[in-house]
Amino acid sequence: MLLAWPLIRLSLDTGNSTSFDTHVAWLPADKWGLENVANLSAVPPVGATLIVGVPKIANASGGPCRVFALV
Repeated sequence: MLLAWPLIRLSLDTGNSTSFDTHVAWLPADKWGLENVANLSAVPPVGATLIVGVPKIANASGGPCRVFALV
């Protein structure tokens, strides 16, 4: 089951999006996205487990995180 979507790019949506369709469809479905993930190309596309640590930031819609890949 895919609960998160890690990306190397700046947004879940394409850069020229004004409607943010991916955000609108993905996030309310109890899923979340990771944007600007470094070294994602070093993680195999299948078989890895990502551990994501996220600090709680009051009244924020996003923030930094630390991602570990178990291969």
